[in-house]
Amino acid sequence: MKKSHVLLVFTFLLLIPYLCSLTIIGIGYNALVLHSADLFRTSIGAFVGALIMFAIKATIQRPVDLLAVEVDDGILKQLLRFFSIRRRPLLQMANVILDFILCFAATFVVRAFLTLDQIVGKSVGIVFLIMLLSTCLGAYVEYDNLSIDPKQH
Repeated sequence: MKKSHVLLVFTFLLLIPYLCSLTIIGIGYNALVLHSADLFRTSIGAFVGALIMFAIKATIQRPVDLLAVEVDDGILKQLLRFFSIRRRPLLQMANVILDFILCFAATFVVRAFLTLDQIVGKSVGIVFLIMLLSTCLGAYVEYDNLSIDPKQH
């Protein structure tokens, strides 16, 4: 598979949905927590978000493994390994800590760029729509390799 094809699948199937998931965690936290600017509450929200992100990564393990087999580029292979949870416990913990930091940052970014009316309004629906379209495009581009029966058309 060409590098450009792998990058396209990586972007639409993994990267955009990952960023959308972080945004949804930030929106959900800011919409549900009354005093969302409190650092302790934000830390608890980020910890829960990091656990959710770890669980999400478990569901995308097969596509990640299939894409990793196709890649020879070192940087792209490391980016794909970021989404893999089949690693040593130390690297898994580092992955959860990185997700914690990103979830923590997502709560602040959402709070900085969206008003409370936007947070509680249509923002989740818009992010879900972006995630759905991105996932559909990524799966369509890579359907043959991601299907259980690659000979099926």
